[in-house]
Amino acid sequence: MKIEISITAKTICLTLACLCGLFVAIGLYVITRFYSFEPPGAYLRGLLAGTLLSAIKVVLMEKTLNRAADMSEFKGARKYGALQVSLRNMLTLSVFVLVLSFREIFGLYGTIIGVLSLQPAAFITGIILRKDTKKV
Repeated sequence: MKIEISITAKTICLTLACLCGLFVAIGLYVITRFYSFEPPGAYLRGLLAGTLLSAIKVVLMEKTLNRAADMSEFKGARKYGALQVSLRNMLTLSVFVLVLSFREIFGLYGTIIGVLSLQPAAFITGIILRKDTKKV
């Protein structure tokens, strides 16, 4: 099954991957040099889980927007959008419950960083795409 996503969503996911690599380097440097807030392996697995969750949320958000835009009735689209937001929030909550249940496997700090990296990734993507449209 192939998932068709827009250039914007692909760019956000690619930016998330680059930010994940940056946060791996920064996190491992801080853990080994200054302050060991969690084991390096747990931090890496948590960061990967948080980044993967963010990428999944990007794809789900795009699918929601596309389907809601295709709906003819405004009220139905609004209800559908609200339901999808609730489901994405439940997905985020379930990942955090999983991480907290398996603290020795997944690092909480890495997961939080991975989840919060969606905002800078979206901001950076906006700058990248704005520069690309000015070139045309």
